[in-house]
Amino acid sequence: MKILYVNPARLSSGLDAIIKGPPLSLISIAAMVPEHDAELFDFKVHNYEEKKFNSLLNKSDIVALTSMTPQISHAFEVAQMAKDHGCTTIIGGYQPTLAPEYVAKHPAIDYAVRGEGEHTFRELVNYIDGNKSNNTLKDIDGVSYKNNEGRVLHNKDRKLEPNLDNFPMPRRDLLDDKNYVYLGARVAQLETSRGCPHNCKFCCIIKMWRNSDRHVTYRTKSTKRIMQEIYDIDWKNDFIFFCEDNFTIKIKRTKKILDTIIHSGVPNKIYLSCQSRVDTLYRNPWLVDLMHKAGMRQVFLGIESVHQQSLDAMNKKNTTPDMVKKVVSLLQDRGISIFGGVIIGFPGETKTMVRQNIQFARSLNLTCIQFTPITAFPGTDFYNEMSEKNMVTSANYSHYDLFHAMMRTEELTANEIYQLVGEAYSAYYLSKGWLRMLIKRYINPFGKFNWMGRNIPRFAKTVIRSGREMLQSMGINQSIISDELKEFMEHGIGYKSLIKKAIIDKKTEDITLAKKVPKPVKITN
Repeated sequence: MKILYVNPARLSSGLDAIIKGPPLSLISIAAMVPEHDAELFDFKVHNYEEKKFNSLLNKSDIVALTSMTPQISHAFEVAQMAKDHGCTTIIGGYQPTLAPEYVAKHPAIDYAVRGEGEHTFRELVNYIDGNKSNNTLKDIDGVSYKNNEGRVLHNKDRKLEPNLDNFPMPRRDLLDDKNYVYLGARVAQLETSRGCPHNCKFCCIIKMWRNSDRHVTYRTKSTKRIMQEIYDIDWKNDFIFFCEDNFTIKIKRTKKILDTIIHSGVPNKIYLSCQSRVDTLYRNPWLVDLMHKAGMRQVFLGIESVHQQSLDAMNKKNTTPDMVKKVVSLLQDRGISIFGGVIIGFPGETKTMVRQNIQFARSLNLTCIQFTPITAFPGTDFYNEMSEKNMVTSANYSHYDLFHAMMRTEELTANEIYQLVGEAYSAYYLSKGWLRMLIKRYINPFGKFNWMGRNIPRFAKTVIRSGREMLQSMGINQSIISDELKEFMEHGIGYKSLIKKAIIDKKTEDITLAKKVPKPVKITN
């Protein structure tokens, strides 16, 4: 059979213009059925021409799609096009896992795959291809589908593969690597683990990678398998991004991987990028040196907030603003660029507190920051909690794109959160300070960041020009920056002063509210 693997388009918002990673999930499931012809179409990077795409559909028997929450509307459109051409449609990924009933009931979807997809996809393809294994559809774990009456049926959950090394190597031959860019650099992706040992209520990762009898499941690949995948990647790419929630969860394992990479000579051929946590690097500063020696030149850190009450509520009680400053300094002193994440509108934070977060982020001088509105993804405990409190304001999944607001808090309306996101992007990227910092940092051929030299033209095109054009096309400009944030920016207020001011403002607010409360009337008999 001919299988067309499709990565639907993402909404053009936030940092979508500058981050385009390859669809590792699709090339991983494609490797499970090597006997079938395969072709990949990625709407994020390929030029869509209706006639040519219809030709692809005409030649295909199965169209296999992946979808995160904000992609689902376009995934449905593609699935409908596939059905119009007589194709069988299969969809997997986060959204079918988080909201299987919603996805599987769509008329254009034949089968929805929940959770880990490799084994389920192979069995499902075999079933469609004449059922050579003589399985009934109800015997295929992890599948949701409609019966003859149109009622959605959910087979039992698929057990996770205990040994990730058992999966075949991803079909990297299906990719056109030059199209995938991360912060101006050509990037390949590699997965060394799945899941997370933590159990944060707002996280959808634990919903994707878990066994039904266990809430938390974390699995890793062997160092040998990781090195096999590194050597399987085209080293014409600039970076290998370890695309997992936290590459440094297990320190001893991370050290073993990095030591092996160093001894292999890989750092002389290609750079590395990963996601980590502030508290981990703060407690293990030696790890920063080892990461640098292994060729790590980009790290994503969740900065989140300058307010300790918020960090505590995010399951980051072991992180403080002082630690953030220290870790940022450790990384940047070694020429490692940082992509930071900041949450806008976390419950309990007022407008002033959010603007203090923005100014704190500006003070760190990071290469890039993603300002994310607080988002409750369907299927998570956080979503259920917010729904019960009537905090969810939008059922439109296109608003779950980590740019638009889909909920409110006790302190902020959804519209206020959205405006603060725009204010954050404007204050960070459209001010002269950010661009001046980048030029000073990356142009110097003898500086710590000289590794960026060959990527400067692409960085200027994809990050600076395209990113700014995207923001401005969405109405984000310096005119939307509030007077309060301008005051923070103009005076360069440090984060300790910001926190002190927040405490004073909060006390003043409490006193004002207290004065408005009528005094109790004394009742006498």
